[in-house]
Amino acid sequence: MGAITGTEIFGSELAGKYKIVTVTAPVAATSDTITLTAATHGITAITAILGAVLTAGVDADYCAMQVSFSGLVLTVVTLQADGAASDEFTGTTVSITVVGTL
Repeated sequence: MGAITGTEIFGSELAGKYKIVTVTAPVAATSDTITLTAATHGITAITAILGAVLTAGVDADYCAMQVSFSGLVLTVVTLQADGAASDEFTGTTVSITVVGTL
C-alpha cells in the first residue's frame, strides 16, 4: 500500500463550514491511500465521498474500485473484471470528490 498526496483539481466552499474538493491521483497498488491535508486541500476532515471514478488505465486488470475514508485519508481498493484484486497499474489514475469540513 502506498501513500499518495492527492492533487486538488477543484475546490469550492459551501455555506457553513463545508467545502467540496476533487482530487486526482495515480494508484499503484491493490489497496492504496490518498492523503489530504488541511494546508493543501483546505479541509480538516472528510464528511462524505460524493463520487469516485477511474480516469486512466482502465482494462480487464483494473476496472472497478471501492473508496473509503478515515480522517483525511482515502483508501482506494481496485479490482479486476472478475472481482479479484488488481495486479496491473500502468498509467492508472483516479478522481475522487469529497465534502470536507473547514
